[in-house]
Amino acid sequence: MLQTLLFALLPIIVTIALGYFATARHYFGDQDSRMLVRLVMNFMLPLSVFSGIWSTPRKIIIKDIPLATWLLVSIIGCYLIFLVIYRYLFHTNLHIASLRAMSVSDPSVPFIGSAILPLISGNSLSAITIGVCTLIINIIMLPMVFGALSQGQSLGARIISTLRKPLVASALLGFILALLGWQMPPELAGSFELLGKGAGGLAIFATGIILFTRKILVNRVIVTTVISKNIVFPVVIWGLMLLIHAPSELQRIVVLTLAIPTATMPTSLAIQFKVNESELASTQFWSTVCSFVTLAAFLVALG
Repeated sequence: MLQTLLFALLPIIVTIALGYFATARHYFGDQDSRMLVRLVMNFMLPLSVFSGIWSTPRKIIIKDIPLATWLLVSIIGCYLIFLVIYRYLFHTNLHIASLRAMSVSDPSVPFIGSAILPLISGNSLSAITIGVCTLIINIIMLPMVFGALSQGQSLGARIISTLRKPLVASALLGFILALLGWQMPPELAGSFELLGKGAGGLAIFATGIILFTRKILVNRVIVTTVISKNIVFPVVIWGLMLLIHAPSELQRIVVLTLAIPTATMPTSLAIQFKVNESELASTQFWSTVCSFVTLAAFLVALG
């Protein structure tokens, strides 16, 4: 199991390192990271998300209500709580607070989870978990974050602006088609996957570029965010599940899912909107590095 964890996390570190050293050799520069993220956010990731959600069978979306409820309440509740903490206790503006809160609440389930969750809970339950997390993050959390990043506009303008984002529109359309039971024909999968499959890797590579041009940071906010993401968030949810005597299998899958290090999305949004790029990239980097220890500890503790 620990070996699987190592090989699930290693590609992220290697890809960040490639982006870092490619920039050090002057193959890429600061402007290139923005171009790569623009490609990821407007084309590659929308294709990937649309295909992934549309190809999710309707029975998987509605099959396991307790699991979906725990993940929904945990992820969205965590985002809202940390949004308030960063906004009012750390006295930061809404843009920064929303991305920091997303760094704590958004686990990298599609990349890391797809490697370790099937070994813990089997292919069926892990598929449900990954599908539910994808829906929660792209259908609920992402519009909330885009709304926060569009601060300054009227409420109506913010809603329209959010719905027009390619990533939000593709997720909503995929969800509607899946919920209606109109399953994506297998023959169409290649049309979306040819470009969409590279979204995660390219976003992580862009993180490496940012870490070279902006430098890897370590400060109080980053340490607080990483500890909150890797330890505090999953421990609190685990404690609540123990308190109400949730089934042990449900505890294991939920807590391990939430203990997965932060996703690439906060960094990609930081680059796109020019909001504390180096901080968000450093947070993603340190969350992944530290998860070699923290995620392994949760794996052992949960048996």
